Amino acid sequence: MKTYYQQHTEVAHAAFLDALSGEFIARTGCGAYVYLNPFDIHQMFKDYLKHGTPIRDYVKHYVKSFLSA
Repeated sequence: MKTYYQQHTEVAHAAFLDALSGEFIARTGCGAYVYLNPFDIHQMFKDYLKHGTPIRDYVKHYVKSFLSA
């Protein structure tokens, strides 16, 4: 049986992946996995959880920084 935290984290993870892919597609025409490997995306998600900012804001900032580097 999953705890509330596990269920919430799974939903947040799915929303995070959706937002990340959407932002990369909107800016480049390609999804996130063209630029990042699954391990890096998982590390990004863990970092997102620590910040407590809205998913969309975190993802927009990250993608903008990533593409301008």
